[in-house]
Amino acid sequence: MQKNGTTGPRALAFVLLLCTIAAAQQEKGAITMEGLDGTKTTFTVDQLRQMPQQSVSIVNPHTKATDKYEGVLLADLLAKVNTPSGDKLRGDELRDYVEVAGRDGYKVIFALPELDSAFQDNKVLVAVSSDGKPLDEKQGPVRIVVPQDKRPARSVQMVTTIAVPPRALIPDRRSILLDHYFG
Repeated sequence: MQKNGTTGPRALAFVLLLCTIAAAQQEKGAITMEGLDGTKTTFTVDQLRQMPQQSVSIVNPHTKATDKYEGVLLADLLAKVNTPSGDKLRGDELRDYVEVAGRDGYKVIFALPELDSAFQDNKVLVAVSSDGKPLDEKQGPVRIVVPQDKRPARSVQMVTTIAVPPRALIPDRRSILLDHYFG
């Protein structure tokens, strides 16, 4: 406080810095979902824990131990951003995909039919805990677990974003052929 009872610029800057740090820490515990239409929805870890939980087990390639993870099926989250599934997943929609990004910049993709129970029995999990305990900073707070993959290369740690890119960004067969022949 300054002598006249007002707050000085340094104190205001310090408070702003503390608020920014608190907001960044809160965002670390959230993931952003983006649907085909560009709408974005954010889910906190607490919101993910309140959704119907599934569990999957994978063999850790480093320790050779079996790890059990709990969380929400990725397909269930995709339904919340109006991603086509079931009977609506046909034709051009079969070319749509999901991109998952981690805080460290690591990204992977899944074709929509891989995640749809009408096509396959895969259980791709958006995990929020392992053996009933919250994920540590190295893995989480949110992690993708893909138990059907032989290698855990698509098991993204520290997930921040899950997006279904707009179809306009994916070239269709006709445009590829036209470019190829008439280029």
